[in-house]
Amino acid sequence: MTRTHTVRAEPLTETAFAPFGQVIAHGDMVMELRHGEVFHLNVLHYDRQPLRCDHLNRHHNATQALVALAGRPTLLVVAAAAHDFSDAAHLEHVHAFVCDGTAGVNLALGTWHWGPYPIADQVDLLNVQGAHFESDNEVAYLERDLDTVVEVVL
Repeated sequence: MTRTHTVRAEPLTETAFAPFGQVIAHGDMVMELRHGEVFHLNVLHYDRQPLRCDHLNRHHNATQALVALAGRPTLLVVAAAAHDFSDAAHLEHVHAFVCDGTAGVNLALGTWHWGPYPIADQVDLLNVQGAHFESDNEVAYLERDLDTVVEVVL
């Protein structure tokens, strides 16, 4: 039977989010590219879904910036690059942030992430990431490999 690891969401602040990247609110952001990668910009659309995370993704060759359009609040689940999720104990390092719609995030290289997903009905996100993200997408399958899902409580 699949276990549930519960994470309480916290407000997105520069200090709390610093281990995972930068909050995009004001000032300059540092975006990084490696190994000949180039940036790609698109708009992603997500409808509300249960706040139940069964996997995390990360990218090693480009940072990823995500900004909700129209000031829509979203939820983002992250974990630092130092963890590989080969053990369920690594789930203790998972954090969830509520982005109130006034700022976005720039995920540091290697930061595990899920979302951002809407807290309300839907969200459109401005997404800047590596153009070759499909070949630069490591996945930690939490449910498949650890028999655990992360459930976020607002």
